[in-house]
Amino acid sequence: MEQFDLYLQYQKDLAEAKLKVIERFQQGVKAKPKKRTSKIDLVHHVINQAGRPLHVSDIIEIALRDFQIQLDRDSIVSGMIKKVKAGKTFIRTAPNTFGLKAYSSK
Repeated sequence: MEQFDLYLQYQKDLAEAKLKVIERFQQGVKAKPKKRTSKIDLVHHVINQAGRPLHVSDIIEIALRDFQIQLDRDSIVSGMIKKVKAGKTFIRTAPNTFGLKAYSSK
């Protein structure tokens, strides 16, 4: 009977080793943590979802309502103006109202 006990212990050890390898591979395949989103990326998303230019006050309100993120007005306006002047991402359609450059070419 001692040989049978040794055989069972061998099978148990083998199964545990296989499970460890499987767990290691599953950990390597798990989804990577989502990259942090910048405030300007969030503003881009808000305007894109709206499908039209938005006033800064509306952008701030939507970000707070939908994403529970409080945006600093001066900071996002400054960031968007830099993008407008560089000819990237945003366009200014009216005072403190911004749209996406992608929409202006349509």
